[in-house]
Amino acid sequence: MHLVVTAHTPDGHLSYQRTSPQAALEKADELAADGHERVVITDITGRDYEPGEFDSLFVNPGS
Repeated sequence: MHLVVTAHTPDGHLSYQRTSPQAALEKADELAADGHERVVITDITGRDYEPGEFDSLFVNPGS
């Protein structure tokens, strides 16, 4: 699985590639905890997910 985690910063975008949903969510949570705005996870189809939505759909569905 190919996922891109992106955060918007005053200096531009930070993007990180991850291969598992868990790793992508972990990086997204890390970026949000660092105070970065608009952290999203993008899947291979180009759809963006907020970390909470991504968690409930792909990492911990049904919880």
